[in-house]
Amino acid sequence: MADHITAHFATPAPDPDWSDRSAVIEYIVDSERLFGGSYPVDEDRLRRIAARVYDRTTDMAASMTNHWIIDGGTPIRPRLGEITAPTLVLHGTEDPLFPYGHAQALVTEIPGARLVPLDKVGHQMPPQAAWETVISAILAHTDAGPRGRGETTPLDRSRAGNTLPDPPPRLEHGQRHRQQ
Repeated sequence: MADHITAHFATPAPDPDWSDRSAVIEYIVDSERLFGGSYPVDEDRLRRIAARVYDRTTDMAASMTNHWIIDGGTPIRPRLGEITAPTLVLHGTEDPLFPYGHAQALVTEIPGARLVPLDKVGHQMPPQAAWETVISAILAHTDAGPRGRGETTPLDRSRAGNTLPDPPPRLEHGQRHRQQ
């Protein structure tokens, strides 16, 4: 873990007022900046995304703090060799939280796993400059799945006239889906 991340965890910034939209958006942007790689953070784009996240989230505090309350649980490394699903590991070469060696270890432990390094990317959603690499890797990975075993994908079935179900309706802030 990078020194600046260790320092951040040792003395974290106070949580924002989760009901204050602007404060939460800035908190998200600051977090992205902290964990990012050397690609510049597109702050305007990130603010737009953070605003959408805020507007669709019913409990912002729970959404933003749930990662830190999870118990570490049973170590999974001894079981990585049991994974049989095709595995694609996309990992930033400048990840300050889980350095690149973590990705290399995953690929070594998971049979048949493929590693795609994301140059200049940290522990973040891939910046637009990395999209070509990310999208190409995901498309190649998913294209090798069911078709290679003679199966069809939902997209194949849709193209053949078997339509996919409609997505759920978009909810306004604070609304919840009704149970059927």
